[in-house]
Amino acid sequence: LKLGRGKQLREEVVHKYFHGVDTQNIPQIVECFHPEGAIIRDICSLANRDVPYDQVGKLVSPEFLGERCREFLAAHPDCKVKFHHGPTCGRGLNNNWVYAHWYEEGTFSANSQGIEPDGSPLTVQGQTRFLVG
Repeated sequence: LKLGRGKQLREEVVHKYFHGVDTQNIPQIVECFHPEGAIIRDICSLANRDVPYDQVGKLVSPEFLGERCREFLAAHPDCKVKFHHGPTCGRGLNNNWVYAHWYEEGTFSANSQGIEPDGSPLTVQGQTRFLVG
């Protein structure tokens, strides 16, 4: 994520990312990431077809991350992000990690990763850590 100064600015970048998800604003999502890219290390990436196992933990472009979100949102167009715990900076001097415990609700209404929709409700949650420079 882009360089910020202070805990509040780092938290704002992560809020901006989740707001981009809520509003399906892919350019806003993309601009939250450093132009050189970001490293994905999440459980989902181990199973997703868009990130081969040997690429987990390697640098991916902001555009790749935006497209990954776009595909998910196209399949769940009414998806909304809510928080158990909103973006919060870690404690301690020079701690640039921002943590969020989120959940999303919506409807599976379009093809996703080759899986045909069935109109079922979606509820998914996660804990994400963002390293914000």
